[in-house]
Amino acid sequence: MCLIERSRRSLARRAQYASALCRSLGMDEWLIRKPVKREVAEMESQEGSTAGDVNNKRKIDENEPANFQLSNRRKVIRKYDIDYLKFGFTWNGDHKDPRPLCVICYEILANESMRPNKLLRHIETKHLDLKSKPLQFFESKLKELNASQCVLSHFTNVNEKAMHASYLISLRIAQSGQPHTIGESLVLPSIKDAVGVMFGDTYLKEIELIPLSNDTVARRIEDMAKWVEDQLINRVKGSKFFSLQLDESTDIQGLSQLIVFIRFVWNSEPHEDILFCEPIIRGTSEEIFETLDTYVKSKELDWRDCVGICTDGARAMCGKNSGVVTRVLKQSPNASWTHCSIHREALVSKTISDDLKNVLNTAVKIINFIKSKPLQSRLFEKLCEEMGSCHKSLLFHSEVRWLSRGKVLTRLVELREEVAIFLKGQSDYSKVLRDEKFVIKLTYLADIFSKLNELNLYLQGMDAADIFSVHDKIRGFMKKLYLWKKNVKDRNYCCFETLATFIVEKEATLDEDLIFMIVAHLDSLKESFDYYFSEEMKFCDKNIWIVNPFQSDIVATGISTKADEELIDLSEDYSFKMSFDRKRLIQFWLSVQNTYPTLSTAALKVLLPFTTSYMCEIGFSAMIGIKTKLRNKLQLSNILRLKLTHISVDVEEVISQNRKQAHCSHTPHYASH
Repeated sequence: MCLIERSRRSLARRAQYASALCRSLGMDEWLIRKPVKREVAEMESQEGSTAGDVNNKRKIDENEPANFQLSNRRKVIRKYDIDYLKFGFTWNGDHKDPRPLCVICYEILANESMRPNKLLRHIETKHLDLKSKPLQFFESKLKELNASQCVLSHFTNVNEKAMHASYLISLRIAQSGQPHTIGESLVLPSIKDAVGVMFGDTYLKEIELIPLSNDTVARRIEDMAKWVEDQLINRVKGSKFFSLQLDESTDIQGLSQLIVFIRFVWNSEPHEDILFCEPIIRGTSEEIFETLDTYVKSKELDWRDCVGICTDGARAMCGKNSGVVTRVLKQSPNASWTHCSIHREALVSKTISDDLKNVLNTAVKIINFIKSKPLQSRLFEKLCEEMGSCHKSLLFHSEVRWLSRGKVLTRLVELREEVAIFLKGQSDYSKVLRDEKFVIKLTYLADIFSKLNELNLYLQGMDAADIFSVHDKIRGFMKKLYLWKKNVKDRNYCCFETLATFIVEKEATLDEDLIFMIVAHLDSLKESFDYYFSEEMKFCDKNIWIVNPFQSDIVATGISTKADEELIDLSEDYSFKMSFDRKRLIQFWLSVQNTYPTLSTAALKVLLPFTTSYMCEIGFSAMIGIKTKLRNKLQLSNILRLKLTHISVDVEEVISQNRKQAHCSHTPHYASH
């Protein structure tokens, strides 16, 4: 017998059995009697070595009743009746599917149990002693149930507000760089004190619900830092290009920290933010690049979108064969390297002759003699008070501080009489401060370093955001050097205020040797600026069309014919010409990217790279304040991100994404009567 025949007979026997069962139960009306047409496919079978494939199909028309098909009954949803309260039941859940809820034991039954007999069965089975209680008894139980639900709901709302407040306070703790323990030890008691005085003891219990323990604050900071990082990465991914600046420094624990900042375009505006801060062990170029490359790839950023990288001149960063910059440029051929302009300016300021260097070293020794010992400092301060001096102390000199020299020497010049009196017992130091030539050299150094400080401060600001503004300022300073040299040769010292004041006060004169020394120093400064900045100045001259695309004599970009055509069209576009003076340079080129895409892309590749690594220096300054001797095991990256980021934290969104289990469990809806 073939398999298909056996299946057909088995199916018929089952149908007959179902029909007989329905008739025996009096359910003939449930039987559906109609002809059924179905197509039965022949099943493949193999019987012995001679069996073949069965591929034919046949249609079977049968008028036999489909006894095995039963109709699906629609589910009946039973509604709650107010009279069910006499059985001790209210309801909870959805109005579309209410469920009986016992007001005694709070047991929830199925909707099918929403019948008087089943509700009565529950109270007889589990609360027999309460069966004869009047309706008022069950109404009082319902009121107690609703009251407890309101208390739990209020507690839940208070708990959510306390969590929100906890995140806000934790954010401020991170932004201020304070220890996590300050939340529980200072912030919360201060809030309680203030609220207690202003509003009495009414709200103190609710304020005590704000979780601000050390671990809680750390978790809140971690949640918000992760959210900020996700927002930053999403914004960077939406930018056509990005650029990086990076540097490494050692924290209080002696651990090297690598800080990386990123500049990108978001909402048609340039934005800068901290990308990450990670500890590194050896500080080699390979390790630095691996840390950077791993992070970039883990966040699915594309190296090909990187158009610039800015570092200092350390060998690990800019080594020709295996430096970090060399490795990055292999990943991103379109990127360019920028040596930090501030570091280069600081290198220029170190250009000094031996004679002037001796004066500088002597001045530093005098200052350190007074400042190195607390007793000496106190005695000198007392002397300055008695003499009515405008200042009461000298300033320490530090080689690693860019602005140190100018301020230190200026203060020494201003207090030179007080210092000479104080150092009477030190004949060598007192003698040089009375020497006219020494003081002339000292006043000149104070003036020239002050001018270099002004340039350094400009390079640290937002006005030096692009390569053109930096080199405009450098070019201007170099022209001033030529002017100052000419004036000194003509014995006009008005450009050096401290020197001119001393000459007038002491009626001093500069001999030829002093004039030659000053002129030689000014020449050496100009040569140093040429050495460190000349190549980039040539690059700026070549791309002057970016600075002023409306200049009539500029008709070539050196990029392509398409770019030249767009430049000609842009130079005659009056609407963009009107907006050019009202916008920053990079903002203007972002505004024309849809109309002149080739020009805009080329301009952004030049304007987007960082010109300094000053933001890394800001990060290191913040690191010093955050990671102290008492907090040397601190996880730095999360706090540093919240302290330095320009992204506003949406605390409600952070909570929704990182919701913790509330102290009270979820409470269902209860009906009230």
